[in-house]
Amino acid sequence: MSAVEESSVAIRKPAKQRRSKEKVQRILDTALALLNDMQADKITTNEIAKAAGVNIATLYQFFPKKEAILFELYRQWLDQTLTLLEEVDNRFDGHEGLEAYADAVFSCLSEDDGINSPAHWQLRFVLGNSPELLQLDAEHAQKAFQRIIAAQKKFSRNVTQEEALALARLQHHVSVACLYAASEVRSEPERAILLDWCRKTMHLVYDVDRLNEKT
Repeated sequence: MSAVEESSVAIRKPAKQRRSKEKVQRILDTALALLNDMQADKITTNEIAKAAGVNIATLYQFFPKKEAILFELYRQWLDQTLTLLEEVDNRFDGHEGLEAYADAVFSCLSEDDGINSPAHWQLRFVLGNSPELLQLDAEHAQKAFQRIIAAQKKFSRNVTQEEALALARLQHHVSVACLYAASEVRSEPERAILLDWCRKTMHLVYDVDRLNEKT
């Protein structure tokens, strides 16, 4: 096996038949569930296969190694995130106000364990910097950038090209930090306090006019 093949986290072959697709998704769902209870470096492909009720040989038909399972989970997570954000975008036409829009964005991503759990955040931290991951992140970042600029225009905010780049970076990192924090906290009243502060922070970073206010 070449060094490139050894470092690759790409899926070995796509599932085509319904039963194969079901097995692949069961492997992925099982791995995500295990990540909620264990650190990624403690989980083995044998444990994933056993918990998923599939033969280890079946697992290796689709995934060459554990990192390939984690990468596919990460890819699905990004796709789910974009789908939810598109649904929010479609509900707003611009007259509702940026705060309501920011609330909707944060709520759709923070309140569902199926999209924002400690397991999801483990995925990004353990995958390293494979070529596939770097490409996936770059594609996701570009789509996120386009959404951010479109939202500012929808809500009648004028953004220069220089501001657009800075705003996209700021929104991305603040959103990630807020969502990561929300995934960690489940006990009340800490969670309610944290979510309220996160929403207020999102209100600010979603509004370029407020960011440009003189202090």
